[in-house]
Amino acid sequence: MTQKTGNSDPRVIEGIKYATDLDSKGETESAVQHLLALTKEFPGAASLHGYVALFLSRDGRLDEAIEHGRQAIQLSPKSEKASLVLFKALWTAGQRIEALDEMKRFLALSPSEEYTKMIQDWNLGENEP
Repeated sequence: MTQKTGNSDPRVIEGIKYATDLDSKGETESAVQHLLALTKEFPGAASLHGYVALFLSRDGRLDEAIEHGRQAIQLSPKSEKASLVLFKALWTAGQRIEALDEMKRFLALSPSEEYTKMIQDWNLGENEP
């Protein structure tokens, strides 16, 4: 199945590494553009959409981040990383109900230490996600 999606293709892996390096240098827009070009060649690679969503979210482009986050979880519904990226983009965008719906969707499939910690923090009245 990974062969079909492209997640394990060396160009996808190297592309993500390159984009991560760009982002770490403050070149987030270049990172996004690099990954978007790869999504045209590998539209089924959930990892690409997840990283695009992460970088767009960091850049404050929440609507676009949410769109790519949704594509990532559609392609890889059991990916905790994709779920968390979408959750955080939705939460930051003020779409709290949708964010909680994503959390519930994921937790119905699999346990998550990260989500569990968020819930415990909320119960203790500490931090928001």
